[in-house]
Amino acid sequence: MGTAQKYENMVWKILSGIPIEVFDDDDGSVWENETWELVCSRSQGDFAGSREIGSANIITALNMIHQRILIDSSLQSDNAAQLSQKFFVEILNDLCKKKQIRKKPEMLRKQFTVLTND
Repeated sequence: MGTAQKYENMVWKILSGIPIEVFDDDDGSVWENETWELVCSRSQGDFAGSREIGSANIITALNMIHQRILIDSSLQSDNAAQLSQKFFVEILNDLCKKKQIRKKPEMLRKQFTVLTND
């Protein structure tokens, strides 16, 4: 098991849990995750049928990796922030490969380029 993989289960539990958004008290805005969603809808609970992953879930998952790196004596590093970001990206990619999360289809459509013969 790779180093990032030992955090994958924790990240999956956070991302697949109740979706929570970040509310900014200063300006009254709500941060929304416009990129990621669950592949399969939740099957039970208040959010049954939902694929949403909340912005706070994403922030919490990244922060928990960072905290675990700081606590784990085998990974002591002056670059804990960079290492946690690297692991987080690896985990997101792994969860995509396992078809647990995906980029939202509307995000993918924004990336399409229309080619013409003009």
